Amino acid sequence: MRAPAHLALAAVLATGLTGAAQETKPAHRLQARVNSRVELLSLIFRLAGNPEYNQPNAKSPYADEIDAHFGKFRDHAVIRLARELREQHGVSYDAVMSLAVHLEDTRSLKTKLPLEPRPPRLDERWPPEQTGQFLELARGFVQETGFNEFFEQHRQQYDTAAARLTRKLGERDYVAWFDRFFGARPRARFGVILSLLNGPCNYGTGVRYPDGREDIIPIIGAGKFDGDGVPVFGDADVSTIAHEFCHSYTNPCVDQHAEELRPAAERIFQHCERAMRDQAYGNWKTMMYESLVRVCVVRYMQATAGEKAAGDEVRENEQRGFRWIGKLAELLGEYETQRARYATFDAFMPRVVEFFNDYAKEYEESAARAPKVVRMIPPNGATDVDPGRTEIKVFFDRPMTDKSWSVVGGGPHYPESAGDVSFDGEHKVFTMPVHLKPGWSYQFWLNRGKFNSFRSADGVELESVEVNFRTRGE
Repeated sequence: MRAPAHLALAAVLATGLTGAAQETKPAHRLQARVNSRVELLSLIFRLAGNPEYNQPNAKSPYADEIDAHFGKFRDHAVIRLARELREQHGVSYDAVMSLAVHLEDTRSLKTKLPLEPRPPRLDERWPPEQTGQFLELARGFVQETGFNEFFEQHRQQYDTAAARLTRKLGERDYVAWFDRFFGARPRARFGVILSLLNGPCNYGTGVRYPDGREDIIPIIGAGKFDGDGVPVFGDADVSTIAHEFCHSYTNPCVDQHAEELRPAAERIFQHCERAMRDQAYGNWKTMMYESLVRVCVVRYMQATAGEKAAGDEVRENEQRGFRWIGKLAELLGEYETQRARYATFDAFMPRVVEFFNDYAKEYEESAARAPKVVRMIPPNGATDVDPGRTEIKVFFDRPMTDKSWSVVGGGPHYPESAGDVSFDGEHKVFTMPVHLKPGWSYQFWLNRGKFNSFRSADGVELESVEVNFRTRGE
């Protein structure tokens, strides 16, 4: 979304896999289930305070029941360990869900594969020495809280919610497109897990077995509910579903070619790190996972919904910091038209490596042309700002595009507006009228994520700048 100005808030399976009776023919009818292991681990990390498992979008009558029934166990040993795992090892987001789908059930909490060596689809943030301890404590939590009884009591509610997602899944033959685009996976079983506590978060999870079998089971969160508390799914979820399925195809390609991708990816990541980390993509490899998934979704949308839908997908991703998606999508057009030469997506990966090697140089040249903030009044990071100051001024090193800005923030630490923002006559000084109060800390960003309208006069985007200062007391 690029408007002339922004003042914006930044703000299953039980195991019910639908596999074909014969391994030679993948299933094309996808079924959603609510998965007890996913609900359990979502609940544990919700109680531990992980923000991604406590999002406002996840609020529902069901979430209220969860909090009422399990809230008194926030100091349970497994909850304390979950907090420690997040703080010390970053166990959060998809790491949590990757373990959930590797569990047999919520009674034994045994893993489908030995933890050592680490299963290929189990997130590396799980430390082997503490994963076993976590599962042992989780067994106690299940017994002491009556989790399995709670789950059974809500079975009808789960089935109603899953049936709604299943109907949405039935509108498209996702697997047929995956077979054509990536190459068939005859030993894969496909299903979809509906998580009622994950809010808008979705994860491309799965399990890969030593004998070549695999479970491809993305987790789709419930971020919208109707008046009865049943999740709502619409056409906007189509690209999300395709996205999470694609992870099972593209992530292994990144892993296989990681050392070839790494030099260019690290160079690119240092220039877009802020935008990536804002989306919980904390390193170059995760950025590469997301890049390949997102570009494949562009091709999916083009094939199934047309040029406009694909263009919308490109623009959305570019606004999120993946500036290379449009050009990479064009490259994948070469893959699609030369399948006699490239039988599978993995066979095309050397061309993808070449693309990023070339793009890293182009990106660095673009970053060198990007506008810079040379100073601010009050200075960024100041701790004794006069609370009587009525303006914040930002000085750029070159003329900027007039009437185009993104001052991003919100809440009590965002400066109260006192008038219209503007550039000076040379378009090098940006002025933001404000009301400040004494003894208060302030924070906002110049450009952030998809809000990126600060641009030089020749159209080069300002890299995100975080602004912090504090006023002195009266």
